[in-house]
Formats: sequence, structure tokens, C-alpha cells
Amino acid sequence: MRWPGRIAAGTVSEQVTITMDWLPTLLAAAGTAPDPLFPSDGIDLMPLLAPGMTPKPRRLFWRYKYMHQQAARDGDWEYLKILDNTFLFDIAQDPMERANLKERRKDIYDRLVAEWNEWNATMLPLDPESFTGGFTGTQLADHFGVQTGR
Repeated sequence: MRWPGRIAAGTVSEQVTITMDWLPTLLAAAGTAPDPLFPSDGIDLMPLLAPGMTPKPRRLFWRYKYMHQQAARDGDWEYLKILDNTFLFDIAQDPMERANLKERRKDIYDRLVAEWNEWNATMLPLDPESFTGGFTGTQLADHFGVQTGR
């Protein structure tokens, strides 16, 4: 990230962010804010990008219609559900999300699932007419999940 006179080139922040933070951040950079009648779900990151600022702890929840995805992040823990497969990752220790810890850390897994369900109950229902796409195995470079006939 870089902004001459405000943010030094190559600045890296450990602040947990999500795409919805860009709207309030860019509006703040432009000297304005979201319309109070339509508040953003994101936060203004500008104060957190100043030199020496300590990252603000955040819990994030999201969902994505394609493959019925659900996710929650709290600190280094991430709950993820894709179709009927559920996972718990310690993303600081396992950034590639390879070790599913849901059985070994059932307490954290159960808490994040319950918190996601509580958050989701406050959201509008997903529109059954909407479309969100994704890649199939045949479209991916490693053809993940594709039967090759070998």
C-alpha cells in the first residue's frame, strides 16, 4: 500500500481486513463518509494504517452462495464450510489451510459455528434467483477433482 505523503511505499499492515473495508476507507481518504442511511459493514482503515498503530482485533463473518460457503474469522482462527465439508484452521500456523483442527479444537470450532449462525440470523436471506459462479475442476490448472481416466 502506498500514498505519497500519507502512507510510505511498501507499508505492510497486520490489520485484518475484508473487501467491504475499501468503501469506508476510500471515502475517508476522499474526505467524506458513507451515507448514514446506508451505513457500510466495513470500517475505515485509515487510522489503522498510520505508522506504529496496533492492529484492531476483529471478528469477521461472511457467506457466499456458490457451493453454500460460510466462513468466520476470529483472531488466527477461521471456520469454513463448503457444501457439507466443514473446517477449522489456525491460519497463523497454517496459512495454506491444510490441517483441519475441528476435532482437536472442538471448543473453538463449536463457538465459531454458533457465532456464524447468530450473525447469519441477522442477515437478509440469500436470493434464490441470484447467481454466483465459480470454477469447475476442468477449468483449474491442476484439474482438482477431475477424473482423468488413467
